[in-house]
Amino acid sequence: MAPSSYVSTYQGDFGGRTRASAMKATRPGPSLISRQGGGGASYSKPLSWSSSSMGQPSTNQGYNKFSPAEWSNSNTYHYNSADQSRHQSERIRGEALRLIADRDRRTVASQRLVDQQLGDRLRDTTSWRAELSAELDRNRNETNLLFKTRNQLEHAITETEKPLRVNSECIYKREGRMGIDRVKDAVEQNLHSEVDNIRNVQNKMTDTLNNVNQQISANRNARHQLELDLNNKDSAMNIDHSARNLHNNSRSINLHGGIEKVDANISIPESWAHFSHNNIQGSQGARSRSQRLRAQVEDMTNTNASSMHQRWNDTNQSFQHRVAETESAHTRLRSHLSRTMQEIYDQEKHIGQLQGAIRNMGPPLKVAQTRLSMRGSRPEIEACRDQPHHRLVSEVGEIQDSVGLLNNKLREAQTSHQDLLRNKSRLEHDLTIKSNSLSIDKQRCLNQRRSFPYRLMK
Repeated sequence: MAPSSYVSTYQGDFGGRTRASAMKATRPGPSLISRQGGGGASYSKPLSWSSSSMGQPSTNQGYNKFSPAEWSNSNTYHYNSADQSRHQSERIRGEALRLIADRDRRTVASQRLVDQQLGDRLRDTTSWRAELSAELDRNRNETNLLFKTRNQLEHAITETEKPLRVNSECIYKREGRMGIDRVKDAVEQNLHSEVDNIRNVQNKMTDTLNNVNQQISANRNARHQLELDLNNKDSAMNIDHSARNLHNNSRSINLHGGIEKVDANISIPESWAHFSHNNIQGSQGARSRSQRLRAQVEDMTNTNASSMHQRWNDTNQSFQHRVAETESAHTRLRSHLSRTMQEIYDQEKHIGQLQGAIRNMGPPLKVAQTRLSMRGSRPEIEACRDQPHHRLVSEVGEIQDSVGLLNNKLREAQTSHQDLLRNKSRLEHDLTIKSNSLSIDKQRCLNQRRSFPYRLMK
């Protein structure tokens, strides 16, 4: 039989009475008391038999004898009282046994229900943990891809320095052009346009790189929330699993008074599921933005590479066209220089011929003038203005005219010779300028621009 304290704990649930109340009910009074026995018979005690407060019969003064009827009634009373006590005790024991069985069933059912609910909770937690773990893996993979994209973008930005350096060097080298070749041609315009395009591309990629870094931070924040949620889920699963494995014979169980009044919970099942759902949705949103950003970076780098390559080819075509023009001018200048030098040579020979012709006029003039001088000494009447005299005078005049004409031609030839020499000098100077321009554009610039120095990371 269970202890009386255990019975008294649950006696209110079944309407039972305590032993004290039962004994109080069986205490006899001064009036006639009827008792119902086990067989249903009634037994009465005479009214003349009064009881003390202790339940013992009192005696009359000087008379201490009882009648047989009183003796029989007293025995019957004690029998009935004992029966009543036993019945009361049996009833209490029956109620206690039923209470024990009922509470045991309730406790077992409650434990089973808690076990079932803990199992359901573990399954829910495991399900959410699986979703969180899968999303965490997807987040990590996406972040790794975004890291790779960032490396590719940083490499692309670094690679832009190569064509920029080549263009800057070409602009600087072309400052070495001389004279009339220091022209603001299509090559120079394309070079400056190409530099501006490269700097614009660098600015765009730098801005995009900042967006990539911000997105990496967003992915990391989402991953941190997932990892924190996963760690909390693991801790909760370990706790719930340990709690589910507890049983009545476990060594680690103990009484924790008032623990049922302490509520350390901060969420309900709806907010608990909503929290993990929000973490997953936050990570999914970050991954979606990351994927769009990666596609944008890939498209932008390809577009920029194509744009820079196209401008590079346009500048090279301008170089080639300019080189062809310069080579054509150089060839024509050389041809003119060759013909000019030949003309100078011929003019110098011609000047020599004129000078020879002028020198050759000296002796005939001397002869004619000597003849006139000699014939001027003829005596008197012999100094006749005859045909020889007229011819000699005419000859001297003709020779002097010839010398004058030859001197004029000599001066013209010498003037032409000087002009030819000046043109030769100008042609030679212009050829030097053209040769310098060809050396800069063709050898120093075009050779450096044979291949486009820009490679994307795969």
